Amino acid sequence: KLIKDIVAKTKEVCANLGLKIYFQKPEEEQIEIFVDPQKLSRALVNILDNSVKYNVKNGEIVLTLERMADKPYVQISVKDTGIGIMKKDIGKLFTKFFRGENAVKSIPTASGLGLYIAQNIIRRHGGEIRAESELNRGSIFYFTLPTDQRLIPPKEIVYGEE
Repeated sequence: KLIKDIVAKTKEVCANLGLKIYFQKPEEEQIEIFVDPQKLSRALVNILDNSVKYNVKNGEIVLTLERMADKPYVQISVKDTGIGIMKKDIGKLFTKFFRGENAVKSIPTASGLGLYIAQNIIRRHGGEIRAESELNRGSIFYFTLPTDQRLIPPKEIVYGEE
């Protein structure tokens, strides 16, 4: 439901920019993950925001949620048809204030904090994030989140916070 709501809000932005967004969800109706919804929303919105900002006219974004077959995790991926990321920059993507050369040329005013923040949120929930990209063809960001509460670092477990 959380992801569905975020995709619905992003769909409005995409429509105004001539982009399409699709949500490929698993067959099972609901997958239980133990997250702070506000923080996870921030991480996913940061990733989707980049897919929107750095996409091309008539581009697409596909968000996929799937349970990992061999591990107690779900994997969420965000694939876009955007400007892509240079190979030399992939390893630096999640570094504070880092922005690739083509990203700076495309949007000079962004801060370079979105992916850094997303990575920190995901890691503190017991997950990992990575990216693949092809210049001028698009990017895919993958992140995992545990479905077993014991895999979440204790300091991130929410105890009825508002």
